[in-house]
Amino acid sequence: MSTASPSASSSHDVDLLEAHDFCVSIALKAGSYLREQSAARAGLRGPDAAVELTAQIKMSSVDIVTAADMECERMITEAITERYPSHAIIGEESYSAGQEKRFLLTEAPTWIVDPLDGTVNYLHLFPQFCISIALVINKKPVVGAIYAPFTPGISSHAQDSQNGTLYSAADGLGSFLTQVNPENFPSLLDPLTRTREDRSTCSPTPYSARLPLLKPPGPFPPEAPKSCLFAAEWGKDRRDKLDGNLTKKVNSMWNMACEIGGRGGKGGMVHGVRSLGSAALDMAYVASGAIDIFWEAGCWEWDIAAGTCILVEAGGFMYSAQPPLDYKEGDALPSADLGSRLYLAIRPCSGTENETARQAQDRVAKEIWRRVERMDYVRPK
Repeated sequence: MSTASPSASSSHDVDLLEAHDFCVSIALKAGSYLREQSAARAGLRGPDAAVELTAQIKMSSVDIVTAADMECERMITEAITERYPSHAIIGEESYSAGQEKRFLLTEAPTWIVDPLDGTVNYLHLFPQFCISIALVINKKPVVGAIYAPFTPGISSHAQDSQNGTLYSAADGLGSFLTQVNPENFPSLLDPLTRTREDRSTCSPTPYSARLPLLKPPGPFPPEAPKSCLFAAEWGKDRRDKLDGNLTKKVNSMWNMACEIGGRGGKGGMVHGVRSLGSAALDMAYVASGAIDIFWEAGCWEWDIAAGTCILVEAGGFMYSAQPPLDYKEGDALPSADLGSRLYLAIRPCSGTENETARQAQDRVAKEIWRRVERMDYVRPK
């Protein structure tokens, strides 16, 4: 967990605990809209319920924007503009609409918004979709909230998971999983319900279960990634080329799944390979310890910004999906650049007599690097 003060971020006068509560409240409001839209589409709100299902293709038939994406982004950006008028905002849909692919982030406080991560899942009423919102300062995610309105998580109150699961974090505060239910929804929705006295002591109330869920998180197996649960997404680049990103992703996932010694010695023998259709939720599950490793190339900063804050505050680490070109054995392993489109999330873990937790995470990252093919995802300067 970060040791930075949660009350303010260096060189910028931002109360991170207040920003965290605000971030949670707008994620919940947008998620409630998605719940209502999904219920209406499923016929649970009667024949006259208003449904906004207009869908448009962006770059390919698997890269889709719906009216719900646009409405959620409008709700979120309006709330941010009202509360933090001096802050910048980078939203997935407004970014895509302008066809602007440069890395736009500066050192200034910037909200990075994915109004609906898992749009294809939402379109099919597959419940793995979420709202993902992050505050980034000095190009570092310092606040994050991921709200999955139809996806229950594991906690002591799992029986009450009628409204889904919230993952949240702030730099220096920690990471939390909260089952959202009718009883605690009002207090979570209103960021002013926490008193200034609560803030001064950094009380986690009403955010219930600290991440990771296992206390303490277990060490990595000595032969990891063997016996680990591995997540990766297919991505939107579906071009059928022998040297294309899709082929490289398939080969990499094949390597991870294959028996030890197979695939020219690259076989990883992971317990399983999962593709959820939402990078934000992949990140949340790694932070909680439910998934050991998430490897992804091709997604964008709004897919992983909130998840990065949640992961790091839980004790995990975000590496690049592949070693830097100038990497040499023995070099320190750096964290991934937020705008790199190349991400490898490793879960929190315990150390052992012979290995610290960070040494174990580094070991696993290097074993992943050895088994995956180098991706070719670039963006204009």
